[in-house]
Amino acid sequence: MEEVLTQIKDEVIRRLKKLDPAVDIFFEQIHSTDDEHGITRPETYYFIDIMLSNSTVDRFFVEMGVLVDVAYHEKNESNTAYLVKAGELGGLFCPVFSFGGRHITVPSASHKVADHVLHTSFALQFRHPLPMEAESELMRELDVAVEKERNKL
Repeated sequence: MEEVLTQIKDEVIRRLKKLDPAVDIFFEQIHSTDDEHGITRPETYYFIDIMLSNSTVDRFFVEMGVLVDVAYHEKNESNTAYLVKAGELGGLFCPVFSFGGRHITVPSASHKVADHVLHTSFALQFRHPLPMEAESELMRELDVAVEKERNKL
């Protein structure tokens, strides 16, 4: 399951880099804006957050729900720039999001600005196979006795 989430993250990063090659993209922690790194003023960047929810369908499949939130911070913190970027990001992830050989329809993306950061979110729903475990019993040792028949004269 971790492989699927990594594929989603990698595809989001690939699409964002294609849209804005010069803008930093973070997933774990934003190092370049920390005080200890010497940058105290806000810069332009993306931050990706992926949230997972799943439910078991049966012993073979799980129904996965993945919510992807792409936060975009504009250096100038302009609401007009956020509106323009919301349109670009919506077209970037809708109507089809492809990763790892899958093509998932994304009916809509939502956008909101909170604390001078644009959040673009979209949901992915798909069924994923569970790893199969061997259910059969292992073969047991078979004792065989062979008797030779002597040629009778």
